[in-house]
Amino acid sequence: MFYRVLAMLFVLALVAFGYQVNKGISFKPVTNTFDNQGLVLPEGAQFNLLFAERTDSVITADGKKYPAKGKQDYLAYLPINGSSEHGYIYVNHESRMANDDLGDGGGMSWFEVKKENNQWKTINGHHYISFDNVGGSWHNCGGGVTPKGTILTAEEYPTATNTELYANGKNFRDTTDFNGFKRYEHMGWMVEVDPKTNKPLHKLYSMGRYSHEDVHCMPDGKTVYLTDDMGPGVFFKFVADKKDDYTRGQLYAYQQSADGNSGTWLALPRDTASLINARQVACQLGATLFKSQEWVEVVNGKIYITETGGDSTNFAKAMALGGRPALHLTQAPNKINDSIFDSPYGNILVLDERTNKLEVLVAGGNLKDGGNFSQPDALTAAVINGVPYLMVCEDIGSGKRNRVGDNALAKGEKYNEMYFLDLTIKNPTRDNLVRFSVGPRGCEQTGAIFTPDGKTMFMVVQNPNRENIEPFNRSIVVVVTGVF
Repeated sequence: MFYRVLAMLFVLALVAFGYQVNKGISFKPVTNTFDNQGLVLPEGAQFNLLFAERTDSVITADGKKYPAKGKQDYLAYLPINGSSEHGYIYVNHESRMANDDLGDGGGMSWFEVKKENNQWKTINGHHYISFDNVGGSWHNCGGGVTPKGTILTAEEYPTATNTELYANGKNFRDTTDFNGFKRYEHMGWMVEVDPKTNKPLHKLYSMGRYSHEDVHCMPDGKTVYLTDDMGPGVFFKFVADKKDDYTRGQLYAYQQSADGNSGTWLALPRDTASLINARQVACQLGATLFKSQEWVEVVNGKIYITETGGDSTNFAKAMALGGRPALHLTQAPNKINDSIFDSPYGNILVLDERTNKLEVLVAGGNLKDGGNFSQPDALTAAVINGVPYLMVCEDIGSGKRNRVGDNALAKGEKYNEMYFLDLTIKNPTRDNLVRFSVGPRGCEQTGAIFTPDGKTMFMVVQNPNRENIEPFNRSIVVVVTGVF
């Protein structure tokens, strides 16, 4: 009995000091003071810099070296022979700017990493993948690895005209037609990349053109879930005609049932004209509308989607086409227009693959510790010490509405955080979120990905304030160890 009481007191002491008591994570949550220029991590965590915008050079296919692009976003870790200590990192560049050296628009870099003497380092340099053979790339955001080992990279925010694409020579300067498309129509697709040759294979027209944010590839080699980062946007599913061939297949849009207890998948026409305007066609079919879907993960038959939300957004055009706002969205107060929806803090959504029921898993808002969980974006799933977790990164657009502290709000500063959520908790609330990190002033944390053993995390610090201390004044890729 004495030892039981002693053990209980020890557990209570851990709880009092903020430690998580389970066999998964055991770090003490960090505090957001809204004044840091560096990366705030739990006690005991170590990080190493692996890749930095501009200060690192990338090697092109012809052997030339140029300063690396910035705005890193999605990361993929491809283990060598299944290793959790040796592999390749692939990283998207969420860029749209002109670049005389590496090509205009977005893109992808890659490098080899290895753990030696308990330290991670890059070996054999950093490399760049040109997208010229597929007509260039645009604003590469999220991505996913297919069961056959290729990488799908998402082109976000396609433009509506060549003039917008060109942007007076500041963005994509080649506006000639490509592969039968107007150049602007050739942006906004999923692109498949072969890491064996480090070349893009093709743009995947069958998956539709819209604001591709993220993708999750299912183990069957055919099913793919796709998010649309637009307000309003649509949730899509793609099913390939043949296993491991994503060039042909059926695109579907999700429609929530009137009572919210189920849903259905609406098949889009497979002609090119429809696929170029996939969101509009989906709305005409009666698809459900969301406010800026972000990343998507599937764990044990549950589809988890971050919906970043936003202040008072007008859904009128999409609703006029036939789109139906998701039942969890709330009409903005004091608005005479019933098509304006207010979702300032966003949500983590969950969609049951079996029943197609969609609901809010965790709603954004104020936390018990005085913080605020707001506008979730990058999402990662991992098993850590036998426990499944979601890692959720914020991307707030504004510090208003209690999203940051008063001092930061007065200075116009924003700070984003990363949280862990234990998926074994039934009916979790936002107070079950465990704050793992606070990014440097101004940055978005994104791209978090684990090694197969769940002991090492790679992550991106994107677009921090240029006046921060080195190296947190530019977009970087870091590796975090010591706490998993």
